[in-house]
This record gives sequence, C-alpha cells and structure tokens, in this order.
Amino acid sequence: MNCLSINYKLAPVSHRKAFAFPEGKRTQLLESFRPLGGCVLVSTCNRTELYFLCNRRQAEEKLALAAGLPVEGFAFFTRQDAVEHLFRLAAGLESMLIGEDEILGQLKHSYEQARQLGLTQGLDTLFQAAIACGKRVRSETKISSLACSVATLAANQVFHFGKPEKTVLLIGASGQIGTAVYKNLQCRKELTLWVTSRSHGREEQRTLPYENRYQCLDGADVILCCTASPHTILTVQGVKEHLRTQKERLFLDLSVPPDIDSEVDSLPGCRRVGIDDLRWAAEENNRQKQHEIEQAEKLTRLCLLEYQADQAARQYAAEMDGLELSLRQSFYALRKEDPAAFLQAIKECFQKEEL
Repeated sequence: MNCLSINYKLAPVSHRKAFAFPEGKRTQLLESFRPLGGCVLVSTCNRTELYFLCNRRQAEEKLALAAGLPVEGFAFFTRQDAVEHLFRLAAGLESMLIGEDEILGQLKHSYEQARQLGLTQGLDTLFQAAIACGKRVRSETKISSLACSVATLAANQVFHFGKPEKTVLLIGASGQIGTAVYKNLQCRKELTLWVTSRSHGREEQRTLPYENRYQCLDGADVILCCTASPHTILTVQGVKEHLRTQKERLFLDLSVPPDIDSEVDSLPGCRRVGIDDLRWAAEENNRQKQHEIEQAEKLTRLCLLEYQADQAARQYAAEMDGLELSLRQSFYALRKEDPAAFLQAIKECFQKEEL
C-alpha cells in the first residue's frame, strides 16, 4: 500500500485548500481509481490523504486532475511506512491536537465511503486493524480524555475575546465541527448566539437564513465560520459594506478552503484567525499531556506489531496451503503417468514413517 499526504505540518491552508475535496468531488475521485485497485480518501480541515494500491505516478495524476493543480508538497509513504502512518493517524498521534477523537470518526467515514463504492479490496483488513488500534489507544490511555478539539480551541478563543457578554454569529452549525462548536457555545448564558443552520433543540436560539449573514455582521462581536463551501462566503468588500459600528470584532475561520477573505484582517477593528493560527494553542495542549502521548505511542507500536505478525501468519498459511496443493497435484500426475513409480513413492513414505 502507498499513501500521499498533505497536512498542516507540510503546507499552509492556502495550499491545502485546493485538495480539500467536497463530498461529491470525493466520490468522483474515488471512482476514478476503480480501474487501478483499492483506494481510500481522507479529507479533513487539517489534511488530505490518499491510500492506494496502484503506483505513485498514477495516483498523482488522478489527484492533480481532481484538484486542477500539480501535486506538490505531498509526503509519500509506501509499504510498512504507509501502514505505520495510518495506525498513528487512527491513534490521533498525527493530529494537530494529539489524541483528539474527530480524526477516528473521519477515518471510519472515509473507509466506509470507499467500502460502499467497492473500492477497499486489499485494504479492508488494514483499515479495520487501524481503526481498532485507534479505539484501543483511546480506551487504554488517557490521551483522549486529556485532549481538546479544534472546536474546543475555537470556543476558547470566543470566551477570551473582549467582554464576557458578547454576540456570536455562527455560520455553518450543521457539520461535524460546527455542531461541536455549537455545543461548546450554547451552554454559556452570557453569550447571545445566532446561527445560520437548523434548530439544535434550544428554544431561545436565534436562527437566520444563510442569505442574511451579511446583515447580522454589524451586531456581532464574534463571527465564526465552519462551512463546507468551496469558495469564500464573507468577502472583504461585503464585510466592509455591512460594518457600521466601530468596535473590535473577531472573525474565526475553521474551514478549508477558508470561508473568510484573509483581507478582512486589514479592516479597522477586525482580527481574522484561521485554523492554522490555532496551532500554537494546540502545541501547548500537547505539551501538557506528554506522558499520555508516550503511552499512546507504545500501544500504537504494539498494535502495529500484532498486525504485522497476523499478516505474516496469514501469508505463511497461504504458502503452506499452496505447497500442499502442489504436492497433491504432483502425486496425482505421477499416479496417472507412471503408476509403478507412484506406488514406489508411497512405499518409501511408509518406510520413512516406520523408521
């Protein structure tokens, strides 16, 4: 197996966004691999990774065609290195926030999507073992309980910005990250929360049509975006035209590609924070749980060794089955072609057993 990966360690969001495929485009990309063998695509806000059985050149051609750009800045893993990377990814050890749970769910979803398309032949056992490893690491260490998520980091940015009482406009509350952000914010009574999504069961929640997002900017202290839009949903010109009140505002953008024009940061009183800007907070969180990271590393290595041993045993059993079949075929051929020689061979076998 091989893996091509572009992630927050290798490239900024400005480069990663071209390879952040929406759901429909993911299916198209996966389907393009059908003549080439098994393939699983993992696409999140922090990474795009392709696991495949064909050669590297073929995979890069498919990726480049889907993105409309050359495949540059990607890491390439092959064979055991690719297997180890997948296990570490499932365990949360490759995440910006080490130990976070979201990546395991995203990995399960990616595998299931490829499986339903019939594209996991040759990859099923590996992905099932990696997902099992991720579950085991989280149940046998405290790495997950001590971890926070991107949604938690974003909520903390909101809590610590300006005065305690503030108005928050949440655009994109129905996705995985948006739902998690909403849960972090809705329990704080000092916040007035507006969302551009369906009701989450809170009667006093204020909702508004997505088309009216610009009209609500002036009254908001924090604007938080986490949609799956393939293009910018808040342009610098649109924001500028709708801000009438002079005050400090925080624009939080958790999307890849970005939802908020980077030039918004140049407007008076406006500060834009993108997902890559949260990395410093993630690194501090990671430093505080170093012991649990070490335990998770050890357990991941153990899971990897167990998988490799199981694969070696399967291969040995298959080879023994093949050898047995070959011997049977040779005996049958000998019996048919030279019965006398066949009987002599049988006698010699019995004589050896008696000895």
